[in-house]
Amino acid sequence: MAPGRGLVLVAEDDAGMRTLLTRFMSAQGHEVIEAVDGQAAIALAREKAPDIILLDLGMPVKNGLEVLKELVPSMPGTVFIVVSGNGDEKVARSCLDLGAFDYVAKPVDLEALANTVKARLLAPKQPPL
Repeated sequence: MAPGRGLVLVAEDDAGMRTLLTRFMSAQGHEVIEAVDGQAAIALAREKAPDIILLDLGMPVKNGLEVLKELVPSMPGTVFIVVSGNGDEKVARSCLDLGAFDYVAKPVDLEALANTVKARLLAPKQPPL
């Protein structure tokens, strides 16, 4: 895959938002896989080891915070970007404290999201602490 391109997991229960993010990331040249809930996101992440996970907070089965708590410690090479309609600063801080790289509020600024993803994929991989 070309530099700045990667495997992106879109974990989003809202079909319209999932389709929007999937199409947009695909148009940016990324391979995209999808999960409709937190449990499916965890299973796909463990199976496919994506470079980037776009993670909704308000998902069924397991929410985004539960997914972060479960996956971040075991996936140091994966970048987690929370995409949420929850504008609460405390929630955003909790996500960042759990290891999310960024917190993007809905409605999503797709250009800014693309720049964040591209910059992170081009950055050198950080060694585990």
